[in-house]
Amino acid sequence: MGSLVFQSQEEGGLVLAVHDVISYIEGDFPPSLAEAWDNVGLQVGSSCLPCRTVMTCLTVTEAVVDYAAEIGVNLLVAHHPLIFQPLKSIILEQSTGRIIRKLLTHQISLFVVHTNVDKAQGGLNDWLADALELKDVRILEPEEGETLGYGRVGQLASTLTLGSLAEHVGETLGIKTVRFIGEATRPIKQVAVSSGSGSHQWCLALQQGADVLITGDVKYHTAMEVMDTSLALIDAGHFGTEIIFASRFAAYLEKEATRQRWPLRVITYEGEVDPLAAVWKGV
Repeated sequence: MGSLVFQSQEEGGLVLAVHDVISYIEGDFPPSLAEAWDNVGLQVGSSCLPCRTVMTCLTVTEAVVDYAAEIGVNLLVAHHPLIFQPLKSIILEQSTGRIIRKLLTHQISLFVVHTNVDKAQGGLNDWLADALELKDVRILEPEEGETLGYGRVGQLASTLTLGSLAEHVGETLGIKTVRFIGEATRPIKQVAVSSGSGSHQWCLALQQGADVLITGDVKYHTAMEVMDTSLALIDAGHFGTEIIFASRFAAYLEKEATRQRWPLRVITYEGEVDPLAAVWKGV
């Protein structure tokens, strides 16, 4: 499919279509990489609408859409699907219904990259490994000849204690509360990361020689199982391990817009907060 470029009547210059931005994204993060149970791609709006401003976020909320409408966003790119299961109704007294109405009213298209960006090279898990400055990074759970997959494994530049690493994770990712399983003085060099809910990968992390797995949503019984092994766990939260999506994906789009000289403004929504409010610091 060719590029759909609009002629702006207001400014007399060329304007991208939503399709142009989506086509570039899907070249690096094709929908075919997503799990069968997932729902990625264009969820609300039209690929034929003009696109001057893109905004990225982790999760679509009413606050996100209100801000997008206020600043004139044409395309909203989110990590978490707004529509996950098939909708049987759209009720304006419910949050999802209000969000859809606002998106349509303000002609804001919504595009989602979820498990496809989790698994892809140069995606969310690579960004998480990069943020934590891991070296010699490889895939934790490889698929298709180790070219993609969930999670990453790499090495710290120097050995840290588990307690010090937990503090480093909290500071680097901007997390108020970080929990860990293992002795605080345990030395850590080899680190596995898995964004979101990856604690089920602890056996893979152990098999690949990791000293610790950094992820979110660690359950009690998983923690109890891991305590009997040589592996440590750091629970930085689902939000904490994925919030970098918004800024990193915006940088990814901004780089291409600059290279292609696209007339495109790229914005990161910076008002998201962890819904699991923290009242204490666990390190």
